[in-house]
Amino acid sequence: MIEIVTRFNRQAFASQMEQMFRQRYSVFVEQLNWDLPEAKDGLEVDEFDTDDTIYLLSIDRKGRLQGSKRLNPTMAPHLMSGKFPHLVEGEVPRGPHIWESSRSCIPASGRGNGVIGQLFLAMVETSLLFGVRQITFVAGMDFYQTIIRAGWGHVPLGYPQPDASGEDNIAGSLIIDPIALHNMRRKYGIMQPVVNTAAASIAA
Repeated sequence: MIEIVTRFNRQAFASQMEQMFRQRYSVFVEQLNWDLPEAKDGLEVDEFDTDDTIYLLSIDRKGRLQGSKRLNPTMAPHLMSGKFPHLVEGEVPRGPHIWESSRSCIPASGRGNGVIGQLFLAMVETSLLFGVRQITFVAGMDFYQTIIRAGWGHVPLGYPQPDASGEDNIAGSLIIDPIALHNMRRKYGIMQPVVNTAAASIAA
């Protein structure tokens, strides 16, 4: 089950939130060697982890975090507008019905048990619950291929460009609608909701 965590229920998930920041440090800083100056003391937290941020947390029955994803409203500063506007041809997409997905983090121990697909599905389900119609993102080309294979309606927002390490990154946009949810469920063979809808009203 995927939990939707917002400012309203965040305290109930304090342990998993700390696990998330530690997992992000382990994956992004220690394994991928991303240059993240704000990461310290084993925690990866940046200026886009705000009160408005919504987190999707995959939690097992023992309360252990298996993976996470971050969603931010684009009407406020977010990763694409703050760090990657050069990847977008024209204006960075913004609007009350547009969110950004970033910091998708799944440690190696969770990559073989379907967590990636569950988090993708959770993002669509949560977006539909909150009236979101479009998700923007920045991704490396390897992860971008995963998005394409998932059968999502998507639009590239610019051309791939190399970062300091030489990896090509691309900005894109995903269409959020019931058809996208249907296609994703067929892709991953999960026909039931993956988010904890019982808690969704509390999180909103």
